[in-house]
Amino acid sequence: MNKKLWARILGGLLGLLNGVIGGGFLGLVIGGTFLGWLEFPKYPGLTGYEAAAYIGSLIGALGITPLGVKFALKIAIRGRNG
Repeated sequence: MNKKLWARILGGLLGLLNGVIGGGFLGLVIGGTFLGWLEFPKYPGLTGYEAAAYIGSLIGALGITPLGVKFALKIAIRGRNG
């Protein structure tokens, strides 16, 4: 397969993984600091910091995945040129 395609796939997967872990961590820290007193008792049954961790994971995954693809493409192009 094309080296650029593999770089995009690998960069997307690594960016997604980093975004989920990093965003979840930041959401947990921010949620635990500022939103720990909130509770959603009926439908989701979550506390504020849990909801912030899930939302942070989603935002991190959506934000970091394209950056991972761009970074992997830079590495693939640099490796091809020497």
